[in-house]
Amino acid sequence: MKEYRKEIIIALISVAVAILAVWFFFFSIDEKKVTIQGDLYTIIAPNPNALICINRPSLLTKIILSDNNKQDLFTPYIPQVFLSVLDKGVIPFYLISYHAQGEVLYAKATMEQADEIAFKVLHTYFNSYDPQRIVVDGAEYTFYAIPGNRFFVTYYNNGVWAASFSKKLLEYVAIQQSGGKFSLPESISDQRKLLDRSAPLNIIIPAERLNVYTQINDSTQVNLGNGWIYADIYVSENKLCSFTRIPYHASFDSIYPLLADTLQLRLNSFFPQHNFMLQFDKDNDQIYYTTCLNQTDSISN
Repeated sequence: MKEYRKEIIIALISVAVAILAVWFFFFSIDEKKVTIQGDLYTIIAPNPNALICINRPSLLTKIILSDNNKQDLFTPYIPQVFLSVLDKGVIPFYLISYHAQGEVLYAKATMEQADEIAFKVLHTYFNSYDPQRIVVDGAEYTFYAIPGNRFFVTYYNNGVWAASFSKKLLEYVAIQQSGGKFSLPESISDQRKLLDRSAPLNIIIPAERLNVYTQINDSTQVNLGNGWIYADIYVSENKLCSFTRIPYHASFDSIYPLLADTLQLRLNSFFPQHNFMLQFDKDNDQIYYTTCLNQTDSISN
């Protein structure tokens, strides 16, 4: 009888272990689904002025911090705390959106990854005051106080981590994640298909912000279009370069070199302390523009 009871107990323990194993397996799968499913672009706060996709965070920070010239190019647009997060390499992909109210850094992350960013980066970076956490409709907001009555805020909910100096922007992120109606312009979706994901950084901006155009006559003006355009940022032969393309139209064949000249002038006006070299190529469908910093501004060895 004792042997029979022993067998029953062993059988029950085996069943319990099997149930726990199955539960753990599916829980792990669900946790992975949180981090790999979904699209960060669907939760971007409304009305961005520009987007950057960071495909290789550690390499990007290495490029930026390699010399003062690169820092001058990037640091006005990427807050230092964002660079500190990127440099830790906790998450392989980040997205930044730019708005009138400020910037938002996004990532798909597990709770463990969100905590790792908090303890390895943010608690050290903002060490004047203890962070404060609140939960609103299942979303966790963490506030890091900054002298001057300002806050740096992080957001975490259901596999999405975001951070910004603007709580209002993070509230928009929460609305989007819960099924908000805002959607990005279709031209952004078109540009996303062209991005080179092996490049450390991709930029997507409204073409009109570049203000690149060529006047053919009193009534005709050719520009880069009214939608959004992209650029891949990468290093080639120790030089920082960008690459983009626009549709080719044979009727404007003589205009594209003029657009290239105008684009180079715009870059020089945006960054007067740097020198750029620009070249373009074409095929039957596309015009390709490649811009590189001159050797004097190249990446330091």
